[in-house]
Amino acid sequence: MLLYYILFLTYYVPRGVRCEGVPLDLFLKMDTSFIAAVLREHYRAVDSPVHVRVRNGNYSSPTPLQADLIEDMTCWNSDWMVVAFSDLPPKQQRAAYYSVFLALDYDSLCALLDEMTYETHHFYGLYTIFVEQLADREILTHVMRKLWNVSIMNVVVIVEDNGEYVAYSYHPYRENRCGIVEPYVAGRYENGTWTNLDDWFPDRLLNLHCCFLTVGVVEVKPYSMLRLEDNRTIHYGLEVYIAETIASRMNFSIRYVQPKDHIKWGILHPSNSTGLVGMLQRNEADFGFGSLGFSLSRYTYLKMSAPSHLTQMIMAIPPKRPYTSLEKLFQPFTIDAWLCIAIGYAAFGVVTLILVRFSRGILQEHLRHPLYTLWVLLMGGSGARWRLNSTRLFLIGFILNALVIRTLYQAGMFQRLQSSASLASDLDTISAINKAGLHYNMFRSTLQFYKDNPMVPVSRIKVVQNDQQEWDDLFYDLSRDRLGGVMVSPLDCVAYYVKRRGKYGVVYLGKNTGFTYNLGVHYPKTTPLQGPFDAWILRLHATGLVRYWTEEFRDNRYWTNAKEDPEPASLKWNQISGGFALCGTLLALAGLVFLGELIHYRLCNSRLGSDVGRSANEA
Repeated sequence: MLLYYILFLTYYVPRGVRCEGVPLDLFLKMDTSFIAAVLREHYRAVDSPVHVRVRNGNYSSPTPLQADLIEDMTCWNSDWMVVAFSDLPPKQQRAAYYSVFLALDYDSLCALLDEMTYETHHFYGLYTIFVEQLADREILTHVMRKLWNVSIMNVVVIVEDNGEYVAYSYHPYRENRCGIVEPYVAGRYENGTWTNLDDWFPDRLLNLHCCFLTVGVVEVKPYSMLRLEDNRTIHYGLEVYIAETIASRMNFSIRYVQPKDHIKWGILHPSNSTGLVGMLQRNEADFGFGSLGFSLSRYTYLKMSAPSHLTQMIMAIPPKRPYTSLEKLFQPFTIDAWLCIAIGYAAFGVVTLILVRFSRGILQEHLRHPLYTLWVLLMGGSGARWRLNSTRLFLIGFILNALVIRTLYQAGMFQRLQSSASLASDLDTISAINKAGLHYNMFRSTLQFYKDNPMVPVSRIKVVQNDQQEWDDLFYDLSRDRLGGVMVSPLDCVAYYVKRRGKYGVVYLGKNTGFTYNLGVHYPKTTPLQGPFDAWILRLHATGLVRYWTEEFRDNRYWTNAKEDPEPASLKWNQISGGFALCGTLLALAGLVFLGELIHYRLCNSRLGSDVGRSANEA
């Protein structure tokens, strides 16, 4: 019999045979046409094949009644319907959106439902189920419970009741009856037509009537956080705002749960997964979030929403060692500039020495020691009157040169003295990090994004052993350069830390070390929530709310060195203390030289006096 219907489909259906000779109105009044009418009304909105599955005990051969149903629905819908009776190879099949299940009894239906996977069926699709033998109406409640357990909501179950066909369905999100799965009559087949056929598959997620959805979360600042207020746990954060806004639009309440294995994100496997992703895989939560980015393993075993937030996975780098106020005295010029100035002054000194020692006939006045003359020309001081001749022209050029250099130095010095106490280090590329010999600190769940990156050596990756460790503690250690490397984290985590604790220890970003990191809500593979959630997430992006919430958790003033007061500010002691230290050192040195000169003078006078006395005695 089954071979006959397969041949019927392959020969007649492609040719669009409309069962000539049998009027459509007469056909719809036949007892076996009740499923054909349902398909014609509801199974044409989406261009997708209709998957028909038959199960009678341990066999897939149809009973005579089921065979008539298959013939009727394929014949009278052949002008538009494409039917699939068996699954194609995994690489060629399309998951079924429209399904028709023909089962002999409750056990046969359970066997059909247990065979369903996310690779073969869309659990949020439309399902029409006919159970041929279901005499006990109490079993109908178990049928609805079974459908709810496998997350099938858009479904009607047709059974025979006192000689007529009745369609039953259920609604788990009815007002004041949340989670109560009980069958209700969707329609009756009377006089060849269904009653209330238009309302068989309503949008049950349009209004959830304040029913609770279980949401898996982990605390990751600033995406999902919690605080205690009046002995109540308050959840807040960027992704919490998104979820609660969707909850207010779809009218559902949120019940937050956290992983029980003391692991945050967890690692996904075909089975025995851990953490938050393990909860979702085992259907312990309706959806989950908390810095869950898109990845291959999560795509394989979970279902993802549209990106709720676009950010970067980037390297947080430690600040370089801050310059002391004494070191800042040498910052206005680079080493090569200082070398050029030193060579130029040495040349001037040599010329001055030559003029003093070997050109005395040219000079009419007495010049002091060349080094003292050079000091006077550079730093200013008392000196004799100068006459204008060729030598004076050279000295005037010397003075102008020193004036220009001193002016440039003073301009650069003022900027350096007011600069930030600690600046970002030169670790803006992965190559620079590798050249510096630093480690890449990251959580185990982050490792999946870098294990195949040839630029990040595996030997340099240092995994944080406890993924419950606070981001703030890690970033603070990084600001003190205690991690021995960089920290791989989402951009928003670094920005939120800098906003709250930047004054205690600021960290910076490696500008060219990140990649696009899309965050999104994740669901079990059998969820019906993805469609309405995606629609609301796109609306939130369009209204700019996601951008507004993002800015609430950022503050770039520690990165940009923006000043709270735009007016010029007075220099602080820690900015100019180096100059005073240098001045004090030179004064102390001058005092020592002066003391030495006094001692030398006294020794010379005493020696001279003794020599004079000896000469007088000899005379």
